[in-house]
Amino acid sequence: MRYVVAGILVLIGLLQYRLWFAEGGMRDLWRLRDQVEQQQLEIEALRQRNDILQAELVDLKDGLAAVEEIARSELGMIKEGETFYRVIRRPQGAPEPGGGTGTRTQQ
Repeated sequence: MRYVVAGILVLIGLLQYRLWFAEGGMRDLWRLRDQVEQQQLEIEALRQRNDILQAELVDLKDGLAAVEEIARSELGMIKEGETFYRVIRRPQGAPEPGGGTGTRTQQ
């Protein structure tokens, strides 16, 4: 009787080992679930990116406003009859033109 109980316990132990640690066991199942979750997050991010690109594509096909905006911001183009002003900022600590120190005195 002892040998039968010991044999059953060994068999249960081997089956449990295969269930938890062998290839295709619970550890692999958890790892695969994590991979699926990561891929679903990546897919959602790519879907959002595709939606943005699709909206931009429709904008470029249908209206000239998007094309004009890109031409103005990236290529520096201006419309006919407009005046372009370029504002250049002095670096901090640079002297003012004309030799002033940049401070005013009250009289």
